[in-house]
Amino acid sequence: MITPVSTPRDAELFVRLPALLGGEAAGWSVPLFADTRRVFSPRFNTALAEWRVPRWLAWRDGRPVGRIAAARPVAGGALGHFGFLALEQDPATLRALLGAAGGWLAAQGATRLRGPLSFSINHEAGAQVAGFGGLPMPRMPRNPAWLPPMLEAAGLDPEMDLLACTLELAGETHRARFAPLLRRWPGRGDLRIRRLDPKRLGAEVALIRDIFNDAWAENWGATPVSAAEAETMARLLRPLLLRGTVLFAEWRGEPVGLLSLIPNVEQAAARLDGRLLPLGWAAMLRALLGGATSARVPMLGIRRRWRGTPVSAMALGALLAEGIGFAEHRCWRRLEISWILDHNHAMRQAMARLGAPETGRWRLWGAALPQPGA
Repeated sequence: MITPVSTPRDAELFVRLPALLGGEAAGWSVPLFADTRRVFSPRFNTALAEWRVPRWLAWRDGRPVGRIAAARPVAGGALGHFGFLALEQDPATLRALLGAAGGWLAAQGATRLRGPLSFSINHEAGAQVAGFGGLPMPRMPRNPAWLPPMLEAAGLDPEMDLLACTLELAGETHRARFAPLLRRWPGRGDLRIRRLDPKRLGAEVALIRDIFNDAWAENWGATPVSAAEAETMARLLRPLLLRGTVLFAEWRGEPVGLLSLIPNVEQAAARLDGRLLPLGWAAMLRALLGGATSARVPMLGIRRRWRGTPVSAMALGALLAEGIGFAEHRCWRRLEISWILDHNHAMRQAMARLGAPETGRWRLWGAALPQPGA
């Protein structure tokens, strides 16, 4: 039986379902319950005003055995998303959940379904298809290996793979190779790398949004970050900036690119089964204040008009060199650059030169939606 999430009890079961299904031991990532509640809180996540996000639970013998959410912008469009997927290993339950989400999206006017996506591609994206058992990273979902084949058996077609590449700092050679190139470059005096200023967080987040919306605009599946999303981003960034940062590349005073680094607090969160109490908060605080041994680079990009120029190449190299130095200062042992579109050959070549091989792969699927009355 599939029912909409319509009561506070339903909403809490939706939040806790990955843990109820066995959590990490069963292959599911279990975000902190408090974080998932905030995602669906209009007071915290102001971007909810721009999306319609109904949720459903699957039941068997009086207990919840699956969950799914649909997401569609208030502005409409042909594409609808499904996400927050978690369930027991049962094809019938998956088909019923997809049917609930797809039926609602079709009734709203969507003609195609894509997912898993938690709202949009700017958030948690894909189901893991390779790299199982690797180091967990923030906002990189984990799922059992049986889920991808079950999605395809349910009639979804693979659309795109998203890659994670990992640099082990102990063997890093980028800075030694890049330094002489930078010294010989005539424009080196006009290139500056600076860190985000936490005292100007609002303005800095607006700059991140501006660069992101330009640098990622032509990517497959790109969705611009709205002002409301940027406001939520600022709230999420504050605790991570205790140890992480955002680096901006400026050419003659113009911001041309960025790189962000966030400490891997997921190493601690993955052991908490979603709970901050009684002692989970202490583990998270230790991770935020210096207990993490790795980090994720979720954003690395250059504005489009500089692509293919020496400024772009040198800015990218300088961002990576500064980021590696920052990571070394923090005593992080590895950096995961994630995610990268499978067909982004330029970035994959950059990762090969960096010495950061592919260590994980996530996939998005899609399907045409039957139209009402068809």
